[in-house]
Amino acid sequence: MVYKKREGSPSRSKSSSKTGKFDKKGNSRSDRNSSVSRAPRSDRNSTDNRAPTSDRFSTDSRAPRPDRNSSDRRSPRSDRFSTDSRAPRSEKRDYTSSPDRNRVMNERPQKFERKDFSSPLRAKKGMPKEIYIWGRRTVEAFLENLHQQSKDIDSSKYGLHIIVDKSHKAPSQLKPSVESAKLLGIKIVPHDSAEETWPLADASEELNHQRICLKVPEYPVQNIVEAINHVKAANENSEHGCVGIVLDQIQDPRNFGAIIRSAAFFGVKFVVYGTDRQADISSLVLKTSAGGAFSISLIPAVNINRTLQQLKEAGAWIAGAALAENAVALNTVPKDRAWVAVMGNEGKGLRNEVLKNCDYVVQIPGGQGTVDSLNVSVAAGIMIHALSK
Repeated sequence: MVYKKREGSPSRSKSSSKTGKFDKKGNSRSDRNSSVSRAPRSDRNSTDNRAPTSDRFSTDSRAPRPDRNSSDRRSPRSDRFSTDSRAPRSEKRDYTSSPDRNRVMNERPQKFERKDFSSPLRAKKGMPKEIYIWGRRTVEAFLENLHQQSKDIDSSKYGLHIIVDKSHKAPSQLKPSVESAKLLGIKIVPHDSAEETWPLADASEELNHQRICLKVPEYPVQNIVEAINHVKAANENSEHGCVGIVLDQIQDPRNFGAIIRSAAFFGVKFVVYGTDRQADISSLVLKTSAGGAFSISLIPAVNINRTLQQLKEAGAWIAGAALAENAVALNTVPKDRAWVAVMGNEGKGLRNEVLKNCDYVVQIPGGQGTVDSLNVSVAAGIMIHALSK
């Protein structure tokens, strides 16, 4: 139904001209609210200006929707995952090359680390390791051993460092070592104090170097053939007793050096040590040995069990020290044969595989007080002494 306005009826506009009110621009409110300036409002309920329902919801103007199951609307897999449309990635910088790697390493802050002389200086493959020997008696013993060697030595690989006195001369206690080094052609390097250029200045602990140290290349070691020859010579000459000692995973370098010192004191010919979980030859080992390492054959072995079998085939008898149930007293074993003593780790002792290769498992009598075990270096000295009687 359409309602029409009566003709001739006065308009009920709120903004009548009788009010006479003006806005800030000087226009009358009646003018602003007048419907003359507006476009005539179409009849609210009229449907002439509205499109029919079919026209309003018609999809003719839209693009036809493709079939859902049709494969035309999807691009092929090769196109969708193609990397042709992507921007090319920037190449990764190769830091393994020397220029980039050196630049990065130089930019990284360097941390100062003190040298640890308990382990040998690990050098790159193909390069010799450098070892520093300190102490008057140790240096003298090493230089004396060099004099006894028949082959010529490369003196350029050695260097004797000493701390001179106020008159810039070598102290009287160091003169025997200095004279011995000069005869061998070894360079003498004087220092005013134990700082800056002194090789042991940045050591991780205080060292009793006695104002002298000797730089040597990698310490020379022998192979198992040397130990086999010693065993055969002892049997041929009926030299019964302890010929050598085998160490199974001795990890403390001081114990290692003390065992070498005891072995050299009792005249043992060789010391075999493993290469796995074992202290290696280092400055601290040589210092603790008190020069004993320079008069005895040091032989590294990859497989301790295989080494024991080779020594047994050469004619040696193997005695392993262990706190085992089947262990016999050390003073009850026969003495009329060539013996090789075997000492185990400081905490775990001998491994089971090593015990199986021992002819005798022995135990040092004692343990009657509150302590039932000995330090491995002390036990090694007692073993060597008992087997050498």
